[in-house]
Amino acid sequence: MWTLALIAFWRSKMAGEFLIILILIFSIIIYSMTLRLKKVAMFSRKTETPKTAEPVAPVITEEKKPMPEQKLYTIIAKGTVFQGDINVEGDIQIWGKVSGNINVKDGVIRVMHAGQVEGELTAPDIIIDGFVKGICAANNLDILEHGELRGTSRCGSMSIKRGGIFTGQSEQVEHQAKSVAQQRVVSIKESANTNKDKVTAPVENLQKENKK
Repeated sequence: MWTLALIAFWRSKMAGEFLIILILIFSIIIYSMTLRLKKVAMFSRKTETPKTAEPVAPVITEEKKPMPEQKLYTIIAKGTVFQGDINVEGDIQIWGKVSGNINVKDGVIRVMHAGQVEGELTAPDIIIDGFVKGICAANNLDILEHGELRGTSRCGSMSIKRGGIFTGQSEQVEHQAKSVAQQRVVSIKESANTNKDKVTAPVENLQKENKK
């Protein structure tokens, strides 16, 4: 009996010790695993490179430039026949036929290859590549290779390209201005001389009366 009791006690004691040993081994394993995880986490933190902030490109704001004023543009289409005077601001292109005077302010008169004009043309610049019969008054006149002018040119400067035709009379604007100015100076001098004669005549008469 006593022997059986001792054997049972010894077995129970061995089982308890065995359980304690298992618990200790398991706790050691867990502790070692936690240490390894901590070391790995610390090493990964050290090896991670800090993320640099991406540079922000500066926003360039374009200044809104004021829109240039659109220049007026008049076109006499090919096949069009116009009779009468034309007064416009800006450029004009003539592809058709015009019978009348054309007056352009701050622009260019362009008589195109198929254009025909009969009348007086007045503008800062005139370009003829068609047919014109009449008077051209401008600062600059250009007759192109297909252009023909029959009449009078009253321009500061005129150029005729090879193939262009000019038949008529050329009058330079500068010479006309000088001649008019000279005539005015002469008339002023003449009027001044006549006024002197009128003033001196009564003075001479008064002197004669005093002597008497």
